Amino acid sequence: MHFFGGRRRPGKIFTIVAVAMTAIIPAKSSLAEDKFTETTHLMAIGICPPWKRQDAEACRRSVDSVEAALTARLGIADENVTTLLNAAATTEGLKAAFAGLSGLGPNDRLIIYANLHAGGLDPTAQVGPDNDVFVLWTKDKPAALQFAVAEGDWIMASDFAAWVHALPVGEVIFILDACESGAVTPLFIDAHPSDDGSRPEAVIVSASADQFANFTADKSVALYSQQLAQTLASTKGTFRHAADLAAEQTHDAVIAICDLQKSSLEQAGIDPSSCLQQPTTHDPDALLTHIVLRD
Repeated sequence: MHFFGGRRRPGKIFTIVAVAMTAIIPAKSSLAEDKFTETTHLMAIGICPPWKRQDAEACRRSVDSVEAALTARLGIADENVTTLLNAAATTEGLKAAFAGLSGLGPNDRLIIYANLHAGGLDPTAQVGPDNDVFVLWTKDKPAALQFAVAEGDWIMASDFAAWVHALPVGEVIFILDACESGAVTPLFIDAHPSDDGSRPEAVIVSASADQFANFTADKSVALYSQQLAQTLASTKGTFRHAADLAAEQTHDAVIAICDLQKSSLEQAGIDPSSCLQQPTTHDPDALLTHIVLRD
């Protein structure tokens, strides 16, 4: 399970304001022929609470590597990158960051990359769109997950999705590296009541709804984030090519990692197959296929 360290990119100013976000969205049919994306923006989120046992530097490496690859291959300018690490990634910090993006328009593309912990609000129920929580930064471990959500320290995945759908951008790509991340995919495409079906959207998740996400064997970086950063940096062709290759490489690499954990997982009463994460790309509008990586 993944988390991160607080940082704000130089020159990026966040102001918490009350914003009424109204979507101004182009028709899907224009994607291949007429769609012109003026600017690509990136929001990179990483959360590694101090009460978790992960190395904060491993979390930072995950964010830094993906952010560097995306900015280089998609030509994203520094002023269009928002980075939220650790203490910056609180509920209020996220609200401020989303408010700062409210001035974008239909010719803008937004990529959101998040590496964090996620799980079911009710651990006895199946993880899914209505029962998934995004763990945000807190200095101390909350007494109970339900209290953290009720007090606004952590948020439901559906609430985060509502913020994304409310942004007036023309295209959205959401990349989530988290345990059970496949559970929230529908929220960011068409299952959320705020979704506008005419806006092209793509979702990349690092694991299925019944799987957890792994670190590399040496625990130095999140496995899927490592693979995605590498394929984005080296692949010729489209964003979809890089995403598909990262999924394949992650699934191959995780076999040896899971073999080492099999015994301990069985002793803990956990199905070892939950370790064999399979990243998945959901791109109903072929958005990623139309994005060519720069040489």
